[in-house]
This record gives sequence, structure tokens and C-alpha cells, in this order.
Amino acid sequence: MTKYTKIIEEAIKLKKQQKFEEALELLNKIRNEDPNSEEVKKALIKILLDYGGYLNDEMVLGGYDKAIVYFKKIIDLDPNNYRAWYNLGIAYFNIDNPKLALESYKKALEINPDYMYCYYNMGLFFEVVDQDFEKALKYYEKALSYDENFMYALNARNDVRKKLDLLKMDKSYNLEIDTPSTSDTGNLKKCKKCGTLNRDSAKFCDNCGEKF
Repeated sequence: MTKYTKIIEEAIKLKKQQKFEEALELLNKIRNEDPNSEEVKKALIKILLDYGGYLNDEMVLGGYDKAIVYFKKIIDLDPNNYRAWYNLGIAYFNIDNPKLALESYKKALEINPDYMYCYYNMGLFFEVVDQDFEKALKYYEKALSYDENFMYALNARNDVRKKLDLLKMDKSYNLEIDTPSTSDTGNLKKCKKCGTLNRDSAKFCDNCGEKF
């Protein structure tokens, strides 16, 4: 037991009551008095992380911007805190700042290359923002390589596979339109409007509908 134990315990009680601001006020006060205390620093980081996570999850008005401030405070205290970088990425993603979200996720994985939750969120980034479903699938599968029962990643992988299947079907359909069979006539005619090759017997372009 140290001289700060009771104050830290009180801060933890306040946190459990979701009185995060009061808990942080207590810890910041003793942190200012003794900036070299690792015990206080550790407790402060824990509550900052919990508060930031709460703000990210609870849809509090202005919560995402506030969460960003707190995650940055953690990074100031501990630059290698991969959970802070990861959660910072989520907050940026939530305020539609995909560039900084991706940078934060990459930093988290640079510190901890085995963080499966970050691989899942990278998958979300490429699926939702870039709509690069192939790359998204790779990240979901990477997350599942750590836990094959990771439900969020399982569902996301199934969804993105369906999207890829639909895209393949669509491309196959368009290919059939663009390159029609010539077995019935042996002749093709090119649409002047879009350049698509059509059967000689066609009255309208199969692709754009232009009348011949």
C-alpha cells in the first residue's frame, strides 16, 4: 500500500459509477504533485482508456471528439499504448476521418502485430471506405486466424464474400452483353453510341438501348 492507494481506489469507484470526470480530476491532481509516479500514471491511463471507450460506444453528443482528446492524452503518457492508437482510430472513423483512422490502426498494429480487433477494423475500413472487398476479406481472415470464433469477423467475412460473388456475377453478365454469341448469324454490328458489339439481328443496342 502506498500513499496514493486510497486515492486511486476512490478514483476507480468513481469510474465504476461512470463519474469519469471526477475520477480524472482526482488522479490529475496527484499526478501534478508527483509526475514521476508510475502507479498514478498507470491508473490514469486505465481510466482515460475506459472513458474514451465509453464515449466511443455510447453515442454521447460530442463524444467522439472528446474521446480523441483522451486517447491522445494516453499516447502522450505512453506512446506505445496500442489500445489507445486502436481506439483513436475508431474515434476518427466515427467522425468520418478515414485517413487518420487508417494511420491510427496501422500504428496500433506496428506496436502489436497480433491485435486481432485491429485487423477486423482494418477490414471494415477497406470494405466501407475503399470498397476494396478483396483487401477487406484478407483482413477479416487475418482476424479469424487468431480466433476462428470471432463473431464480428465471421459475419463480416460472410457478408463481404457475398458482395464479391455478386460482383463476379455482375461482371459475367456484362461480359455476356458486350460479347454476344455469333452462332446464329455469324455477323456483329457495333453500336455507334457506346461501341458495344451486338447481334446482326438486334434492333436496339443490348448495352445502352440505342436504336439501330
